[in-house]
Amino acid sequence: MRAVIIGSGIGGLLTSSFLAKNGYEVTVLEKAPYLGGRFTNLNYKGFGLSTGAFHMLPHGEDGPLAYLLKLLGANVQIVNSNPKGMIFYGGKTFHYREGWKYLGWREKARATKLLLDIKRGKLPVDDPEMSGREWIREKIGDNEFADLFIKSFLGWADSVLDVPAGELAREIKAALKWGGPGLVKGGCKVITDELARLTEANGGKILTRKKAVEIEPEEKKVITADGDELNYDVLISNIGIKETVELIGRDYFDRDYLKRVDSLKPSEGIKYNVALKGKPRIGNTVVFTLDTERINGYNEPSSISPELAKEGYTLIMLHHALQSKNVRAEQRKGIEDIYRIFPNLDDEGEILLIQTYLNGNPVNRVASGQTVEDFPVKDVYIVGDAYKLPGGIEVEGIALGVMRNLEKLGLGTFGEWYL
Repeated sequence: MRAVIIGSGIGGLLTSSFLAKNGYEVTVLEKAPYLGGRFTNLNYKGFGLSTGAFHMLPHGEDGPLAYLLKLLGANVQIVNSNPKGMIFYGGKTFHYREGWKYLGWREKARATKLLLDIKRGKLPVDDPEMSGREWIREKIGDNEFADLFIKSFLGWADSVLDVPAGELAREIKAALKWGGPGLVKGGCKVITDELARLTEANGGKILTRKKAVEIEPEEKKVITADGDELNYDVLISNIGIKETVELIGRDYFDRDYLKRVDSLKPSEGIKYNVALKGKPRIGNTVVFTLDTERINGYNEPSSISPELAKEGYTLIMLHHALQSKNVRAEQRKGIEDIYRIFPNLDDEGEILLIQTYLNGNPVNRVASGQTVEDFPVKDVYIVGDAYKLPGGIEVEGIALGVMRNLEKLGLGTFGEWYL
């Protein structure tokens, strides 16, 4: 069986590893000169930044991505965060559990009941028009702290400031089920490099600077920019649903499907990489920032991987979900927030690099809560940030999507992981 994978992001390489392990003749096509897409390391001024993600998995060593890596026997170390999270509010940074003191006794009782209901699987009806934040207000009460926390969580986790109620409930369920985040020892590149190694160790080929420009589903063939033609029995696309449709040709799809695809919205955001002098500041955790106008949260990958920072420094990564297309104005507000969090930044360090994700390179091609379940072309499967199953945050959602496709190919059963 011949498998062609277009794109070497985390979804493509995760799938290629399983296919190669199961005897498929695998070829991965990557248009860039490097592997990993938005899940690899970027060397900059002596720091190990990332092309996209934060060197962190939303559910650490207990989530779906870690589970798939274990099935593959991947040599990857993931260290769960301790504490699971912290909060910056009222000018102070504290353990997330202390946040309960900002709720009244009635709000605490309602919040406790809501968490128990979610844990038991009592989720809101899937209504895309029902706002997740409004649903929380209805269930708990109009509490400013609770709303700011949910806003911060969504901005950090999904790079949007709201999602449908059903999606938010499933993301909360995932956190209750699989726990908090964890850092990848050595950063994102460790995972994608290991998946590439596993693919090649099982006979797969990975070709960089190899751009797919056309898919011919009737002849089951992929054509590349340099004129090569690759036949497939199974085609895996890691470049997005819209992009895959364009490679096949819009005439191949019915009007209703194209309307659904065209309605998909990406999530977009800005990442700030900050170098601070001295030892780690917060350690292996994530800080949700409620006192800020734009920044939603930050972490410190060098706290467990000192090699990601230049000697004598620690690396902080901050993120905010874009609220407008005026990128300069958004960045100015984000920088103001950074000085709010680190008022002595000019004396203690510097902003190394600002990475903006929008238009053709969004944080996620399809924002959370907008899954298109089945691709209507036989033997073609979508993976990556355009196919995240409900409740799956970032790469955990990508892993869930890979699980679903592996099931369709008869390469495993993963029903217990779906939310």
